[in-house]
Amino acid sequence: MAVLSAAEAAPRLQQEYRDGRLIPFLGAGFSKPLKLPDWSELIGWMAERLGFEPELFRLHGRNEQLAEYFQLAGHDHLQHLVYEMTRRFDSEEAIRARETSRMHRALSALEWRSIYTTNYDSHVEGALRDAKRKVAVLASFEDFQARREPGTCDVIKFHGTLTNPETIVLTESSYYERIALESPVDQRLRADLLSNSFLFIGYSFNDLNIRYIWYRMHQLRRQGRSGAQNPPRRRCFFATFGVGPIQPELLDQWNIDMIQLDPADKEASVTDLLQRIR
Repeated sequence: MAVLSAAEAAPRLQQEYRDGRLIPFLGAGFSKPLKLPDWSELIGWMAERLGFEPELFRLHGRNEQLAEYFQLAGHDHLQHLVYEMTRRFDSEEAIRARETSRMHRALSALEWRSIYTTNYDSHVEGALRDAKRKVAVLASFEDFQARREPGTCDVIKFHGTLTNPETIVLTESSYYERIALESPVDQRLRADLLSNSFLFIGYSFNDLNIRYIWYRMHQLRRQGRSGAQNPPRRRCFFATFGVGPIQPELLDQWNIDMIQLDPADKEASVTDLLQRIR
């Protein structure tokens, strides 16, 4: 079990980065500085469209279940939701916030080969383009088939992208369909697991979706090591703002080390961690 400070984690992250083996895996928390709508706001918007009181609507299921109900309530409802998400996530205010976000600038200052994200918005790839980096957004089979220039950073949209609504993992059914981890982005993850370490930023301990991904990643690595003589055990890293006694033990069994960041200024703390990688 390892709980590391940013200073203690830095040499290991630096070595993985120099070897071209460090891959960021970014969640919704990474977009906090942009003040994008959260699930609570989107659920409230859906409730109003359906004639529910938002607070009462939230009591009737998890976010993905309510999104599923919203889709069932009308054949074009999900289309309207995606439009509303796009309008809010890619607003001029959000773009201006991204351009001044210390976290996004620190991320784009590094020369990544690949970045994974479960975020639907386009601000990870937008930050890279702001830094004049070549980017390929990968969410569908066609995206993986397309030609990419040398030196391009692959941004793998693990839950899809608003620019291609068919790829979005939003409703309960779409989450269940992904559990098998057999889509093109899952196949890419399988390949990257063989020789890389991941740095998870922007996730909560309570996020069941990312915990399932961690569990499956561990299972896939165990399968990949089958029959190997003294196979290397590559570790992943999870940046968080509060550790406690229980989570380090749980994540250690999945070969994940925790990096304890300063919760007093979360944006500055994540920015500092990324800058240390250089």
